Amino acid sequence: MDPMDIVGKSKEDVSLPKSTMVKIIKEMLPPDVRVARDAQDLLVECCVEFINLLSSESNEVCSREEKKTIAPEHVIKALSVSIFSS
Repeated sequence: MDPMDIVGKSKEDVSLPKSTMVKIIKEMLPPDVRVARDAQDLLVECCVEFINLLSSESNEVCSREEKKTIAPEHVIKALSVSIFSS
């Protein structure tokens, strides 16, 4: 089952605030660097996908521990089994 089906939204309906993302992008780059709109859109899509993957993995960790609510520890464990583990 697609996680988006549970909350009743399609993947197209889920996004991050564009203005906030643009602000973060600008803060992370030198002042003389500009980012094309297509690149900004791609970064937003990548962030949404990362959040979806992290949420899904966190939910699996939570389920394995027979809990009903995802706690910060579940997210940390999900990150540790992902590409971010050392």
